[in-house]
Amino acid sequence: MKNIVLVGMMSSGKSTLGKKLARALNYKFVDLDKLIEKDQQTDIPSLFRQKGETYFRETESRILKEIMPESKIVLASGGGTPCFYDNMDYIRSLGISIFLDVPAADLVKRIENHGKDDRPVLSGAASLEDALTSKIQERFPYYSQADLTLKGEIDVSHLLEVLKPLL
Repeated sequence: MKNIVLVGMMSSGKSTLGKKLARALNYKFVDLDKLIEKDQQTDIPSLFRQKGETYFRETESRILKEIMPESKIVLASGGGTPCFYDNMDYIRSLGISIFLDVPAADLVKRIENHGKDDRPVLSGAASLEDALTSKIQERFPYYSQADLTLKGEIDVSHLLEVLKPLL
């Protein structure tokens, strides 16, 4: 059985959808950020502050590449994961990649509802929506390489129908 890798912006629903999808497929759910935090024994914002983005991205790429194809997982990647090194190529080799395409305005609402300032790549932005719009444009060339693109709210049962012939 092929792995499924979810890519997209922060708060696009990768973890929420990923958990539901993993349950429905009887796969294991894996959150790449959680693997990084376990490996580094600290949270992502602290890792960014203490060691910088370059170190974080190198660690992220190393841990991503420790994941094996055909391991029956649904992986929630980090928002920037596909954009560094050859990560998107590796993601595509892992199994079926799915881009969760959510508009910046919706991401703003989700991030504000989340209530935690744990998004290091957005820290210090004057306008959250402008910063997200810019990041989406910057990352789109990578995200668009995914096998499937899903827009808006995603229903797991619909996603299962789309995935069935691909698994």
